[in-house]
Amino acid sequence: MDALLLQERISQTIILGESQFREFKSALDGPAGNKKARDPKAVAKDIAETLVAFANADGGELLVGVEDDSNVTGFLYGDDTVRKLLDVPRTGIHPETPLESPLARRVLVQEKDILYFSVEKGTRSVAQTVDGKCLQRKDLESRPVSVGRLQFERQEQMSREYDRHFVDGAKVSDLDVTLIKRVSDQVGGMSVEKCLQYLGLAAFGTGVLRLQKAAVLLFAKDVARWHPRCQVRVIRIRGTELRTGRDYNAISDETAHGNILQLVTEAWEKLRPHLVETKMTPDALFKERVMYPEDACREALINAITHRDYAVEGQGIEIFIFDDRMEVRSPGNLLSSIPLEALRELRGNHESRNALVARTLKEIGYVREMGEGMRRIFRLMRDADLVPPELQSEAGRFCMILHHKSVFSDTDQRWLDEFRPFKLTREEMLIALLGKEGNLLSPQQIYARLSLVDWDVYRSIIEQIQAKGVVYNTMPERVKVQKARVKKLSQRSIPRLAVRQPADLEQALSGLYGVLRDLGPTSVVNPSYVNRILEGLPPQNPYHTNSAELTKTLRLLTLIDDARLPTSVTIGLWGQSAMARADAGPPATRRVPRRSASARELPGPIRRPATPAPDLGPTRARRETDFVDVFVGNLNYDASSQEVEALFSKYGEIVVVKIPPDFVTGLSRGFAFVRMSDRLAAAQAIEKLNGQLLRGRQLRVSW
Repeated sequence: MDALLLQERISQTIILGESQFREFKSALDGPAGNKKARDPKAVAKDIAETLVAFANADGGELLVGVEDDSNVTGFLYGDDTVRKLLDVPRTGIHPETPLESPLARRVLVQEKDILYFSVEKGTRSVAQTVDGKCLQRKDLESRPVSVGRLQFERQEQMSREYDRHFVDGAKVSDLDVTLIKRVSDQVGGMSVEKCLQYLGLAAFGTGVLRLQKAAVLLFAKDVARWHPRCQVRVIRIRGTELRTGRDYNAISDETAHGNILQLVTEAWEKLRPHLVETKMTPDALFKERVMYPEDACREALINAITHRDYAVEGQGIEIFIFDDRMEVRSPGNLLSSIPLEALRELRGNHESRNALVARTLKEIGYVREMGEGMRRIFRLMRDADLVPPELQSEAGRFCMILHHKSVFSDTDQRWLDEFRPFKLTREEMLIALLGKEGNLLSPQQIYARLSLVDWDVYRSIIEQIQAKGVVYNTMPERVKVQKARVKKLSQRSIPRLAVRQPADLEQALSGLYGVLRDLGPTSVVNPSYVNRILEGLPPQNPYHTNSAELTKTLRLLTLIDDARLPTSVTIGLWGQSAMARADAGPPATRRVPRRSASARELPGPIRRPATPAPDLGPTRARRETDFVDVFVGNLNYDASSQEVEALFSKYGEIVVVKIPPDFVTGLSRGFAFVRMSDRLAAAQAIEKLNGQLLRGRQLRVSW
């Protein structure tokens, strides 16, 4: 650097004073008027430590011979000592961590000699002094810091900026233009170049469109040219741990390669078959059992592809599927700005490591709102009555573990099995467990346990479980009001609901079955027939209510369908031959004495898949629009929006049905969104359609 320019720079530095990037050190010691030269060894130590601290931060300048108050005092050393001090950027630094482009000069400032040092931010290694000290500049101080911490910070910074760097030599012709055009159609329809610029993936420079790494990660024809491990490996392990050598127990090992959009499609196709397990049942039939919620696994896969550390180019995403769990391992630790505990507690903390990749995936619908994916995975696991996901961030990787383990204990499950004839939904199971010990329940307690956000939905659930006879009210209205007033509580906080014991319910159901059998078959269960059922039931039977309530009960217990036609359960009670005679003539009018029967001996369908708990979101906003959205998962790829609409239109007005396309294949992505105009109609659709078959696949329907 020119001596004159250096002097001007130093003069400006002195005027600005000490800061994060500037440090002054005195070369004198002693009282005013009797200053002596400081020990050169102490000065050399200051120089080495300050330069190391600057190199481990953002670089900086050191002036020796200037006081903290910017007063230039110079030094009193001979030429030999000065040469040794100017050589400290080499001799005072550990030989394995040399400084990058250090500058050391003797400069005359305000007619006094000072020593000037500058150093740039280190990028190749973490700087240390010759005796192994590691420091970092923070504001006006040089603070000790561990080498490991600095290495972590640098790796994280590099990973945060990775997808924003421009790629030398990459051209639009290196990208899958057809794929970009599909994305362009989704975000507004524009040229390939404009689409890339709109998404922040490219910029014009010197007449050439320069592509950023996010562009090649998302759209490259041959992504391996730019990233050797843009891949997802899916390994199925027999057992609960991976063995080696002769005991190696991987029974399937497949790897999906390609750009990010291709990975989402191809990796999912390799993962999806492992989400179900085929086992022989006690009645010697092979049946499929769903191990994990499909939507939760898809969300976990997309989360890993979106947020992995692409700066770690030697590793890809790995998914290990054991007999009892699934581990999704992504390269790179969790960002330091997102505490692991915050993710576990679903506080909504979110920050994308790959901002450009995440934005593009959100624009085309692969990713929802930031931070929503993790909440959705936890909710889907909860709705499937599985334990919450386990999250780990260590050893340079982030791992999400989905366990195939029920939240219900064996005792809980045995209790719930007693209610099988009553076709309990998931919410009803939770209510039954709350009242397991015979204690009274308050509406507020049930509302909190079900994680509801709308009292209309609570009322719908309670009315349904009461119609099944499982829950009953123990307290008259006037008593409830009086207790709330005396205790100064809301009426919803007064315990008054009880759960009937399974033995009592079996007796009640047995009585209902007996009356149906004695009345004989009918082609349609009309109001007249329902009234005759009521006449046959004793007053103490929980199902002895009124015609409308009993009709609802018969429907909920799958004894009749929505058209009041008898189901296979009822036909089984009557017998096929008797039913055939009923179809040929008027409903039976014969009255015969009732016969008792055990509910356990009578036919009853197996409990349907649990209905997910509603996640209704902010009710005020939705009421203002009167629209609610329903998610339909596990949809056959060939199913059309018209077919989905036909299913849902039975329960209410349909505003729109959307089946998002896969941008690689152009086909369905296996799920749909149904917007309905009424919340209660949507709740009924979820209840009725969850678990129903469409084109051979069992639908998973939820809010």
